[in-house]
Amino acid sequence: MEPFLALVLSADPGPLAVIQKILEEHGVTVRAVGSVQAAEPLIKTIKFDLGVFDHDLPGALNLVSGRATSANPKTVFALLRSAQLKEVRGKRVHFVVQKPFTADLFARSLRAAYGAMIRERRVAFRHPVQIKPSSSTLVQEQGNQHLQSSIILDLSQAGLCIQTQEILPLGATLQIDFHLPETSELIHVTGAVKWTRASGRTGISFTHIPAADQKNLTAWLDSKLPYEMEAIPRAVAQAGRHERFGELQPVAATVLIPAQNQ
Repeated sequence: MEPFLALVLSADPGPLAVIQKILEEHGVTVRAVGSVQAAEPLIKTIKFDLGVFDHDLPGALNLVSGRATSANPKTVFALLRSAQLKEVRGKRVHFVVQKPFTADLFARSLRAAYGAMIRERRVAFRHPVQIKPSSSTLVQEQGNQHLQSSIILDLSQAGLCIQTQEILPLGATLQIDFHLPETSELIHVTGAVKWTRASGRTGISFTHIPAADQKNLTAWLDSKLPYEMEAIPRAVAQAGRHERFGELQPVAATVLIPAQNQ
């Protein structure tokens, strides 16, 4: 599995140094920037598993406002002072770490978020396959079209990639039945075309899959996960580490933001 990738947005050298050190010790690759202007093009072009945004930088949390068109980064930490807590309302923020904070607190916060990051990876995990569907049908108002010689190239919990002779229109609906390799399980899915290539290679996002089929598909994909995807990174925070970053005031707690703000 590729390492987790984090975008850290802060111009505060003390907190920035400890955040970067802890993330790297936990096996997370870090891209650190000191301005919103530098972060914006990265968010548009690179998929991040984690974002750590320092609210002391004006406009930092606007990058994860409720109006943002993409859920990138997938998981978001906000660094806030206690007087700023109300400003996360309407933002796609999952964890708040109050400034000032200790290295130990940030390490524990990261481990609390790690489970959600793993779940995101599990859902997105694509396993390469070569499956000839039992049937693949393009659903159209003027009549359904059976797709000849289609091959499923990869599978995830949320979609698949299929090679077809036809060039399928974006947004089109497909109904696909296929057997999972090494099993007798028949899976029925309905999906929408999300992208297509001139070669006929097409990305499908599932719009409906029966619960029993989803369970079987998830179990089969879990059996194909790289071993390291299941592993929790080693704890690196040492007992008794109490360096404070931000200013010399009492350390604040981590706050979990309710799901409705996501």
